[in-house]
Amino acid sequence: MSTPRGHDWPVIKRCLANGWAYKWLVLGSVLCALAFSGLFALLVTRLPDLITLLGKAGAGGLSEAERLAVVADLRRLGFQLLPLAPFAGAAAYGAWWFGQLAANRTMQDLRNRVLAHLVRLELAFHQQLSRGDLLTRMTNDLQATLRLQQLLYGKVLMKPFEAAAMAVALVWIDWRLAAAVLAVLIPVGLILWPLLRRTRDRSWKARERMEQNFGVLEQITAGIKVIKAMGSAEREVERYADSNRELVRANMKVAKVRAQSDAITGLAVFAIAGVGLITCAWLYDRGWVQPAALVVFLGGIGRMINLLREVQRAWGDVQENVPSAEHVFALLDRAPALPDDPAAPACPPLRDAVRFVGTRFRYGADGEVLRGIDLEIPVGRTIALVGSSGGGKSTIVDLIPRFHDATGGTITWDGADLRSFRLTTIAPHVAIVGQEPFLFDDTIRANIAYGRPGATPAEIEQAARRANLHDDVLRLEGGLGYDTRVGDRGGRLSGGQRQRVAIARALLRDAPILLLDEPTSALDAQSEQHVQAALAELMKGRTVVVVAHRLATVQHADRIYVLAGKDDPLPGTVLEAGSHAELVAKGGRYAELVRLQRLA
Repeated sequence: MSTPRGHDWPVIKRCLANGWAYKWLVLGSVLCALAFSGLFALLVTRLPDLITLLGKAGAGGLSEAERLAVVADLRRLGFQLLPLAPFAGAAAYGAWWFGQLAANRTMQDLRNRVLAHLVRLELAFHQQLSRGDLLTRMTNDLQATLRLQQLLYGKVLMKPFEAAAMAVALVWIDWRLAAAVLAVLIPVGLILWPLLRRTRDRSWKARERMEQNFGVLEQITAGIKVIKAMGSAEREVERYADSNRELVRANMKVAKVRAQSDAITGLAVFAIAGVGLITCAWLYDRGWVQPAALVVFLGGIGRMINLLREVQRAWGDVQENVPSAEHVFALLDRAPALPDDPAAPACPPLRDAVRFVGTRFRYGADGEVLRGIDLEIPVGRTIALVGSSGGGKSTIVDLIPRFHDATGGTITWDGADLRSFRLTTIAPHVAIVGQEPFLFDDTIRANIAYGRPGATPAEIEQAARRANLHDDVLRLEGGLGYDTRVGDRGGRLSGGQRQRVAIARALLRDAPILLLDEPTSALDAQSEQHVQAALAELMKGRTVVVVAHRLATVQHADRIYVLAGKDDPLPGTVLEAGSHAELVAKGGRYAELVRLQRLA
């Protein structure tokens, strides 16, 4: 999912606007920075007096009274500056701590907003977004956005105050020397600006390479079993090495621009020092400046040089992290494709039927998956969807809980358009068991209770017993029973056990409508037998829609719809409908499928 490149300032302003919720922390940071900068400027302006006094103290021929006067002046100046030390330390600490707290609190809110927005986006978005892009946004981009926030509320927001205070102090000491330094800084800034802009552009390309790299890595780790089975480990290692080489090239292009900006800054360091010394010599030769002021001014130039380098590097870091922040904001700005009116009525329990009336559907710009489907799902009945691949059976199942909206025709719930109900109120009426059930890397107990987090241990065990799972749980290695962790996506359980955990979860959820999308197609005969027994328990007293290729599992359905597949003249249409006996007697497509599976 690509995002068009914009400009820096809208992104930076948005980052700063996000921190407005913590404006008092930001204000505290700014006030502390102002206090420290003011104290620092005060110290600089008093240094000429200090150096003059030290010069007198080191000069010979002073009378005792003059020597005592110099000592008294030094002591007085020291006692004036010493009480300011704790305030300077506290101000420096507060400027950094308040700024970083604001940045981290802002990012905490942003992470929560990103995930909350992500889970609200329609299923089609998640199916279209590459795993590499998603992983990059949720890890690298969010971390880069945190760095951007820290820079903005740290160096970028605070250092200008210190630079301004130093500039005021230098002007106070001698405006002519300050003008000479400014004459060098202006052209340096004009040269640095396009280089920093180029940093942003190349950082964008490096970010895209990182996304591709994450994508390759995710595919390799997800498909490790296939890779080993095909003996293609070396090929995948080389593919990842190619991706890494491209990532290194992109990162080195960023490094090259950053090195150029550092080179310009290094040049400026010597230019400012040289111009400052020449100007100091010229002014001193004419008696327009005192030696003490020259010494302090040269020290001030050194501090200005350090500030210049810090600001240049901080702004370069900002440019490098802006593309990642843009990607995060682009995700937040993407509106959900499924309209949902918070004022719409809640979806009531189904009392009559769900009906598809001339329903059409397509995924994006692809061809239509459903072409004018008419079917009825009466309450309390079992409806089966069969046919060859590409007929839209799983799409019909996804349309019932409104994972997608039909692109033509309507879907009604007791006669009302399904889209007229509040989206979040549809899900509680539906439970889904698919071909590949997803289990969280948590305990069996937590996975069963996922649909009802407040379920008691007794209710969880009862659901497991009804799903024909309880005895398997007790026999699991480790003896932890329901507290056994299932591993990533349930990898520590067999396929049949994972499916029965999903069935137990659906039983505990106790939704009146049950959607079964080929729940036994990936199981061996013995596992299928256990799962079929669990499914029979789950289907009792519910409205059921079942998708199946094995017709033996749907012979007892109240009504069977045969859909045209991708190899038929009109895929995504209903070829015939009826009970098992009616369709076999008709001698059409269903009867042909029955003969092929030897069920007649």
